[in-house]
Parts: sequence; C-alpha cells; structure tokens
Amino acid sequence: MEKEKKGKKKAIIIVAILLILVICITLYVMFNKDLFAKKEQKTNKTKVEQKLSPYSLKSNNLELFDLRFLQLENEQSNKIYSPLSIKTALGMLNEGTEGQTKEQIANIIGTYKMKKYVNSQNMSFANALFVRDSYKKNINENYLTNLNNNYNAEVIYDSFANANNLNNWVKDKTFNLIDSVFDDVSDLDFVLTNALAIDMEWVNKIQSEHDDYEVSPKHEDYNYSILSLDGTGYNTLKFNNNLDVKSAQIGAVANRYDIVSTLGESNIREEVGKAYSEYLAKDECGTAAKEPDVNTYLNTYINELNSNYKQVSSSTDFYFYDDENIKAFAKDLKEYNGITLEYIGIMPKSETLSDYISNTDDTKINKIINDLKPIELNSFKDGVITEIDGYIPMFKFDYELNLIDDLKSLGITDVFDSSKADLSKLTSSKGAYIEKAAHKANIEFSNDGIKAGAVTALGGKGAADCGFRFDYEVPVEKINITFDKPYLFFVRDKESGEVWFTGTVYQPISWSDQMNYNF
Repeated sequence: MEKEKKGKKKAIIIVAILLILVICITLYVMFNKDLFAKKEQKTNKTKVEQKLSPYSLKSNNLELFDLRFLQLENEQSNKIYSPLSIKTALGMLNEGTEGQTKEQIANIIGTYKMKKYVNSQNMSFANALFVRDSYKKNINENYLTNLNNNYNAEVIYDSFANANNLNNWVKDKTFNLIDSVFDDVSDLDFVLTNALAIDMEWVNKIQSEHDDYEVSPKHEDYNYSILSLDGTGYNTLKFNNNLDVKSAQIGAVANRYDIVSTLGESNIREEVGKAYSEYLAKDECGTAAKEPDVNTYLNTYINELNSNYKQVSSSTDFYFYDDENIKAFAKDLKEYNGITLEYIGIMPKSETLSDYISNTDDTKINKIINDLKPIELNSFKDGVITEIDGYIPMFKFDYELNLIDDLKSLGITDVFDSSKADLSKLTSSKGAYIEKAAHKANIEFSNDGIKAGAVTALGGKGAADCGFRFDYEVPVEKINITFDKPYLFFVRDKESGEVWFTGTVYQPISWSDQMNYNF
C-alpha cells in the first residue's frame, strides 16, 4: 500500500474482518433407503420447543454475544475479532435457510437490525456472494434479491479455478491489509463474505509531538508535567512486570481545592503579608524599591489563588474509570461521515484477565462504559487537586477465530451438517451445507489513531530565583490509569453502541520488536 510505503503516521486500526461461510454442495443419494428412513423418522418426531438462547441479540449495543468469542477462546494471547462482521454474515446466511437450521441461526440473530454504514477512504463495509460459474443456475433468484435489498451485497461469478478473485476482493475491501482468506477454493461452489475495516485518526494524539503539558498553579506547592515526544521517541513501560514496551503518556489535573475559603482570606493575608514585609525589609535582591507595596501584592496574591480554583486541564481528550478492581480508558476517533467510533480499554487490577473474561458479562461491561468520566470539573472530588497520570502501550497484531467450533457452541450446528442443513432458500440443490467458515482480523493501535502510546513524566519544582515566593501545601489525590497488565478492548459506534471490534492485549509492541512495525 502506498501509504505504508511512505511510512505515513496515520492512526490505523485496521481491522479486516472476514467471516467466510463457504458452502460446498453435495447431493443426497436419492435411492438410499436408510437415509430416507431417517428422514421419515425425523418428520414423525414431535417438534420440541426451542429455548431462547442467552446469546440472542436484542439491540445494537454490547451484549453477551459480543463477549462470547472472548470467553470461548480465552487463551492468554493477543486476539481481535469483529462481532459486527459475524452478525452480518449470520444474517446473510439466515436469508437462505429454512426449518431447524433457520431456527438455530434466528435464535442467535434475535431482533437484531444492522445499522447501515457508508463507505469512505476511512471506513469500509462490504458484503458479497461469490458463485462458481457452473453453479449459477442453482442459486435462488429471491435469495439474491434479498441479499441486495437487505445487505447491499454484490454477486460475483467466478471459475473458482483459484482463489485470486476472492482474495483480491478481500484485500481491496480491507484497505490492502488482509491479502488472502483461502489458498484454494476449487472444491467450493459459493462463498458468502463480509469484510470491514477502518483507518481513522484520534481527535487529538494521545501524546503531543509538539507541545509540553504542564500544570503549576500559582502560590500552591504543586507541579505536574508531560514532555512532548518531540521526535525523541516513546517512553518505555514495563508491561506485566516483564516486557519493555513502547508507550505514550496521558495526564490531567483538576483543582477543586478552594484554598482561600479553606484557610480564610484574612489568615492568608496575615501570613503572607508578614513574610512579604520581612522580604522587603531585608532587600536581599536589592529590588525592594521596585516591588509593589504589601497591600497591592496581597490583592494580586489572593486573586491568583482564586483563579487556580476550579481549573481543569488535560494533555489530550479522554475518559476514565477507576475503582478498586478495574481501571478503564476511553478515547474518541475523529468523526467520519457522521459516525464517531470510540476505543475503550478495560484492565482488571486484582484478578487475571482470563478470570475476568470468564466471570464478566454485558451488564458489568456496559456499567463500566456508562460510568466513564470526562475530564470535567464534576468528575472529580471536591477539596483536593486530582491528578490523573497514565501510560498506554502500543500494539499491532492479527488473529483468526475457530469460527465453526465457536458457532456450534452457540447452538448453530445443523448448518454445518450435510445430513441436517436446510439451505433451500439459498439454493435449489439438495444437501447443501456450510463446509468451511473463517474469521480473520487485524488491528494497529498507535499514538495517531487506534494506537495507544503512553508516556509519563512528573515534573519537580526547580530552584527559585532571587525574589519573593510563598507557596502553600495543597492536598493532592492521584489516579493512575497506566495499562501495564493484560486487558481487553472494544472499538464501538459511540451513538448506537455497535461493537465493531473487540479483543485482548497480552503482549504489546516491545522495543526489541519495534523494527517490525511502521509507526
């Protein structure tokens, strides 16, 4: 890709999600008596009412279904997948099913209605049905009409002599980041495919590359600063007490300590006035004649203390959550075509990530998301200066789900069984079933886009020049949201709650591996 060749530092969360439900057609042996006997017995059985799956979808917001693949493949490794892509592909497949096969898929799809997204240079969302040329007559026209009307899906006819056309389509729809899904399609008759990808920047970089960030309120003994990257590279973060990884720093300070009201203006005037008078009398700097008189100095001093109160600042835009068990960090990507996606990272403090994933559910995750606080005065405790400091590691990896096994565990089984699958609304051929299914994804998270870099620098107070200075001790409460242990993340539509991607980070980019990545 030209952009990659130029090493363009553009935030990329390139997630190419390919859910490929590949249908190989086989024919029933029409005169097999045993097979017909089984069918007849099945027809005569009393139909058992199917229970509603706990993973049945009800809305676009994060639900149990979106988390389930994390729980099913809960190994301690980096992973990424797209719930949105899987839902879309299942919906397209369901258009072609009947009977028990349809019930099993519909039991998961539930009342879910996919939100429509507009393609652009920053967002890609595409559906297609690839059909073998010789199999064209077997595809039901009504199915093609429904795919077009409900999913805006392309129908592409191909010889299936090789996988070039399919793979090239996938590469194009995923911004050239996933270049193949299957090496061989010669034994297939059609491939039902969803692919999506995003290439987006943060509203503001995680850590500035130009300006230092500093908070040093006048007359209060407090200072906090973050140095800009300034071409000097990223800080080193010790991840999981083991790996040295690249990171960027975030910080924020909120002053809700009303020092004038707390100490009393008259007390401040008396204390500071006495010290200032002694300074003028000693005249150690030889500048007493040019200094303001005591009353003028004290008026300015009090005004500057008052101006410190209720001041809020941050090094970048973000949201946070922190309690005894969990810390969370969220940040918005730029709006594209009226859509704002946000990144949310959630790190358990006390239990392992794998245990947390096993024990969590959509209610718990949604509560954390709803409780995320913006960098605003009301988000912070009264009576103190609150300092937020944190490092966010960068990561880049890809992952492939064991999709068939995962879907079977959700109750979608018949469609993968040649003797049970009913795809009669998709094809006129008997015995069609899903032989293969693949889901691949890729993500890059950096200082520029869905990319997380965190650098932390605490500034100390320097030596004083000749002159008068009187600083008050102030109460400071610190919140650290450094992500230095394995965590899970989501990238979602901020308005609808639709989860585009989710995954886990066990190994960010280490300094030893940095040459393999174009940041």
